Amino acid sequence: MTTKTQLKAQAAAPKKASDPLRCDRDRILIVDDEKTILDLFKRLLSLRLPHCRIDVAINGAEAVEQFHEAHHGVIMMDLRMPVMDGHAAFLAIQKMCLKENIEMPSIVFCTGYDPPGTIQKLVKDNPAHCILQKPVTDRAMLEALQARLNPQAK
Repeated sequence: MTTKTQLKAQAAAPKKASDPLRCDRDRILIVDDEKTILDLFKRLLSLRLPHCRIDVAINGAEAVEQFHEAHHGVIMMDLRMPVMDGHAAFLAIQKMCLKENIEMPSIVFCTGYDPPGTIQKLVKDNPAHCILQKPVTDRAMLEALQARLNPQAK
C-alpha cells in the first residue's frame, strides 16, 4: 500500500514535461443510476477502505465531470445508465486523459448484463480494467478495487 510519505516523495520528485498527471489512488468514484446500489457500495467501501475517499455519480456524464475535477484512481461504473452509459463515459475519460496528459484511471465495470464485445476486449487487452457481474459479492468487489488501487503490489 502506498503511504502518505511515498505519495509526498512522488509529488516532490522532478516531473518530466511528458509525464502524465497522476490519478489519486486513494480516491474511488462509484457510478450507478440506482441510488440503493450507490448507497450500499459507498457504505461498504467506506468501512472496508477507510483510507480512501469515496465519491458517487448517477450517470456517465457526471462521472466524466467528477473525474475531470478529482482524477480518481479507480472508477467502478455501471454500463447501462441514462444520460451517458458506462462505455461512452469510459471513452470520454480516455479522450480527456489523452488530450490533457492525465493518467488513465482503472475502470471496474459492474453490470447485471452481458457486457458488449468492445468492453470484453478492452478488459482482455488491459488488466488495469475489469468486469464484475451483478450481483457482486463484497469480497470480489474489494479484491478488484484493491488490486487497482495499488497495482504495484502485484
